Amino acid sequence: MTQATPDNNTAPLPRLGHYQLLEIIGRGGMGLVYRARDTRLERDVAVKCLRTELFEAHYIERFKREALLLAKLNHPNIVQIYDLIETADQMALIMELVDGQNLQTYLREHIVPIKQRLQWLTQISEGLAIAHDTGIIHRDLKAENILINKRGQAKITDLGIAKSQDFKGTLTDHVAGSYCSMSPEQAVGDPISFKSDLFSLGILAYQLLCGAHPFGDTSNKLQTMQRIISHPPTAPQQHNPDLPAEFIDLLGQLLSKDPDKRPDNTHWVAAQFEKLKDLGWREESLTDDTQALAIPLTAVNKPVRTQDHPTFETRFVAANKMQPHSRGQAIKNYLRENKISAGVGLFSVLIIAAVAIWQLPLKQLPSEQTAADETTETSTPSEPYSQAREFNKGLEALKLFDRPGSLEAAEKSFNTILSHAPNNAAAVAGLSLVYSYRYSGDSEDPIWMQKADASAQQALKLNPQLALVHVALGRLFTIKSEHEKAFTAFAQALTLEPKNIFAWRGKVSVLRSAQRYDEAIEFAQQGLKQFPKERFLLDELGNVYIDSNNYAQAEEIFRLSIQLHPDAVTSYAGLFISLERQNRADEAMEVLQQGLQIRSSAALYGNLGNALFIRGDYLGAASAFEAAVSPHKGNPGNYLAWANLADVLLWIPGREAEAQKAYRKAHDLLAPILSRSPNDVTMTSRMALYLARLNERQKAELMLERVIALSPKNAYVHFRAGLAYELLGNRDAAVAALKKAIELGFPTKLIEAEPDLLDLRRTSDIFH
Repeated sequence: MTQATPDNNTAPLPRLGHYQLLEIIGRGGMGLVYRARDTRLERDVAVKCLRTELFEAHYIERFKREALLLAKLNHPNIVQIYDLIETADQMALIMELVDGQNLQTYLREHIVPIKQRLQWLTQISEGLAIAHDTGIIHRDLKAENILINKRGQAKITDLGIAKSQDFKGTLTDHVAGSYCSMSPEQAVGDPISFKSDLFSLGILAYQLLCGAHPFGDTSNKLQTMQRIISHPPTAPQQHNPDLPAEFIDLLGQLLSKDPDKRPDNTHWVAAQFEKLKDLGWREESLTDDTQALAIPLTAVNKPVRTQDHPTFETRFVAANKMQPHSRGQAIKNYLRENKISAGVGLFSVLIIAAVAIWQLPLKQLPSEQTAADETTETSTPSEPYSQAREFNKGLEALKLFDRPGSLEAAEKSFNTILSHAPNNAAAVAGLSLVYSYRYSGDSEDPIWMQKADASAQQALKLNPQLALVHVALGRLFTIKSEHEKAFTAFAQALTLEPKNIFAWRGKVSVLRSAQRYDEAIEFAQQGLKQFPKERFLLDELGNVYIDSNNYAQAEEIFRLSIQLHPDAVTSYAGLFISLERQNRADEAMEVLQQGLQIRSSAALYGNLGNALFIRGDYLGAASAFEAAVSPHKGNPGNYLAWANLADVLLWIPGREAEAQKAYRKAHDLLAPILSRSPNDVTMTSRMALYLARLNERQKAELMLERVIALSPKNAYVHFRAGLAYELLGNRDAAVAALKKAIELGFPTKLIEAEPDLLDLRRTSDIFH
């Protein structure tokens, strides 16, 4: 397993048999990976432990399967397994420690010659061939699952969703794998063979030699899968016109939609990559873009060779305009010709539906699609393309970031601009803002932060004189709690464009994050004089008033925001908090219901859960928090929602074990976010509380001391510290912290509603 940045805390980790766990070096969907010391053989190893909240029959079986599959494989290009440890409450794989990085990370930090990339493809193919010889299909071959050690050797890892099969047979299962690297048959849930891995290998090879994904931008999962199923890949010469015909032909075979047209032997594929390595490559033909594997933003605009392969799209075919009545029949014909059955599973239903209802200006199906259709157009046939109009549409959609579909609309507009002008810095900066809003919204996922960062850096390279470029950078610095850098970025944006509302809002946001509330209020009020009807700025001011305990002013601002935009649920969430903190519980609940009538939201369900919790309705609160972490009503990636769920489960008889799993889930979701913003006092104080809940005493106490020193005048920090100290049995520290919280304006009713503080309140006079 690959080495990552270790945790900041210094508390010793437990032993696992004769393995001394040293530090966390990786986090995956199923487990934590530790660097450990084998005290018997005196060597360092990687220990992959199944997450405690996943210690259930299904995940245990999957974890064991990975061990059994790895045990069948012995090859220098596959991570080796040494042992499987199974106890009543723990599962762990003891594996080879690969001291290095995964391929995606490596390429972001190193300039890699083409011959080295081809050497990796040879090694990956050789390892994959051994797996295929054993009847194992990886099913998730991608750059993140390839490790590069310090000797520059590639190793395949993560067989967590791999399957074993009779070599001549096929395998049918639910759709599994990563959406941007799976084969067409895998995407629709059809039977798969080892040739499905060859398609994924083709995508990886295309990315390594072309610096882009063969099916375009991968930010929209549904659209990417639809392209994989029904669209030809972009001709590789579009990105790298110097590719030899031999490589184009091999890519064409690997990326064929029909598995029967892919190579019949993985060893043969490895031999082809080895031969290609010895060709006379021009190293300057491939720009080493650090986003080459995950975030293709631009295409190299060079002449395209005439050498083509039937797999790839034809670049200069005239577009035939399909009439609406023929679209449905064309879809049926395509599905029939490609042997896509009616019962192909949930993903296929969604994808086929997406094709059928695609509302574009008569966009062509695969045989008629042209290069201009690669990015969705937003202009109507009667309305010629206008870069200015698309850009303004994108910005207006960004202001409504919390409305369903708004971020998608903004992304669509910016991508339309890039399809006409690939190096447009403003559009790239706009995409960075789209991704950063996704990261901080209900779709929170670390990948959005990575994409936002990469896009902002790309925009800065393209044009450092654009205000929106510095806005995108400032927002990223704010999310990371790098306040001084954020202030500098927003100051530069306002110098370049004094009336840029995104810069105004951004500066208010960073002042709020830095807890400079008076300055934030003053600056926001100045902004509202210029933008009196912009809800975009009002909501940020309302949040500043909440953070500074000025609930009456917050109420006024959020009511005005709702008056301007009645369907913005974040304003209802802010108004609810304002009213609740003023002890106007009935009005607050009415506002909450109004927001939920508009649409589901993790924030609204979280507020509902908190309101019911304060009232002692634990069953109702649990139901609300469960909705907040559900994929359909809320956000399963929101650490705070899981922590709230854990808080209430703790007080429902028989659900204590579920509460501990939910706390662990909150901890594991927060850890990587906190590692990127280690000075964020809100997240640090929450993490300290979760550690106290999980009885990790030493880590909790160290973190509590640090966060109080970072923010000695934050009422919420002192409240969480007081609760954490009480859980750890330090009554004197708990009382002192809670008194300080009350002194700083923390609502006493929230202290009274906390069941864990009941005994403290009985024995201590903290309200006087």
